[in-house]
Amino acid sequence: MEKYKNRKWSGEKGKKFGKVGRTDDPYMPAEGQEASICTSCQAVYQEKRWFFDEKLYQKLAGTEKAREVTCPTCRKIKDHYPEGVLTLSGEFFEEHKNEILTLLKNEADRVAGRSVADRVISMTEEGKNRLVVETTTEKLAQHLGRAVYKAYKGDLDFRWSEMNKFVRVYWKR
Repeated sequence: MEKYKNRKWSGEKGKKFGKVGRTDDPYMPAEGQEASICTSCQAVYQEKRWFFDEKLYQKLAGTEKAREVTCPTCRKIKDHYPEGVLTLSGEFFEEHKNEILTLLKNEADRVAGRSVADRVISMTEEGKNRLVVETTTEKLAQHLGRAVYKAYKGDLDFRWSEMNKFVRVYWKR
């Protein structure tokens, strides 16, 4: 315990002994926000979380019970603010591009169906054997990279940013 006496605690949550805590998402709603609905994707915000519920959305739409806003994920897509980038490249990718694109779209749709925050911002082809996929969360980029690796093997590399919530995922074969 003697070695901890000289260390100072900053007093902030998650920043004990000078360690960097998790960064806050600038797009998340402020504390105390009540029920809201997203006018773009029809997501509902209640009890500090966003989720999809078609019946509840229809019930709250057009009433004064919920504010009509744009959810954080739709704002990230509009502002082009990716937190994850997946880069696929190689000759194998060029030969199996349609199969891999179908896999990526199916996985992204499956994940987006259960989580409002995880969506693909864009899929951009750079040349004939390279694809860059930008996602709204770092977890989705990791998930898509692992899905391609699980299906086709190859080389998978993750590179996390030290200060921001951001990851670059590289797959090559």
